[in-house]
Amino acid sequence: MPIYDPRGGGNVHIDKVLTDISVGYPNNGLVGEALFPRVPVRKQSDKYYIFGRESFSVDPGGDVRGPGTPANEIPGLAVSTDSYFAVEHALQISVTPEERENADNPLDPDRDGTELVTGKLMLAREVTMQTNVTTTGNYASGYSTTLSGTAQWNDYANSDPIGDTRTATRKIHSGLFLEPTVGVFPYQVMTQLEDHPDFIERIKYSERGILTAEIIASVLGVPEIIVPGVGLNTANPGQTVALSYLWGKDVVFAYVPPRPGLKVPAFAYEFCWTYGPATPQVVLRWWDNDREADIVRVKRRYDLKFTALDASNKSIAGYVIKAAVA
Repeated sequence: MPIYDPRGGGNVHIDKVLTDISVGYPNNGLVGEALFPRVPVRKQSDKYYIFGRESFSVDPGGDVRGPGTPANEIPGLAVSTDSYFAVEHALQISVTPEERENADNPLDPDRDGTELVTGKLMLAREVTMQTNVTTTGNYASGYSTTLSGTAQWNDYANSDPIGDTRTATRKIHSGLFLEPTVGVFPYQVMTQLEDHPDFIERIKYSERGILTAEIIASVLGVPEIIVPGVGLNTANPGQTVALSYLWGKDVVFAYVPPRPGLKVPAFAYEFCWTYGPATPQVVLRWWDNDREADIVRVKRRYDLKFTALDASNKSIAGYVIKAAVA
């Protein structure tokens, strides 16, 4: 890779400093790898294992070994395979010498440009994730529900969020024999739950009388609760800004393993074709003579896949509650 020279044209350079800024971009308000752990892969396209309920079958007597004979070898948890293709996603921005010259501390055009492009790239990935995990058609039968009327959690007199969570937990366990490890409770849902009497009643004698995501997680028996609060502008360029919460009012439960891997069952994975040993994305920088500006490009190569599926290729490692609050 040539050394970057701002006086030349077309010499593309992986900028280590800007790459570190991009990789370290804060994940505030995003779900990201909490639901889709990153699995680094060496090839842009390859096969991966799909885990289903067939994995738990037993061959009676199949583990009996006679003296001097080899033990029966099993194929592991894989019941079928599918393919991923890590498409490259990239955006770029120009940074001019004039911007650098006129920037006052603490403004840094190169850093600011990198973070802006990274943020938009990560938001686009988040939109895809949210669409996938809140679509009931991606789940097996019985792994989703839609609340309405008095069942919605903002109805403090009649709703039963703890019971609804228990239903989700039992359903996931019945198909995977593992309980969900992550719950996604969007901001609009969590701010309603924080005043729900079912939770207030359970902690009123505890040392802390204020509900937090951690306390709600302990009451529900879900190890980790994520509260995404990121906004999305749905207006086209040039139109009046139309802001909404990306994650809306749907709650998602999922089994996410502590250590992701190609042979480890999980709700979903991000198969990420990395740049080097483990760098998920890089920043390229080069000088463009026609624009008289540096071009800063951020790129990431990935594919998002559900991996614990039933015979009809529907998820059995997650559960979605649609319209949890009105």
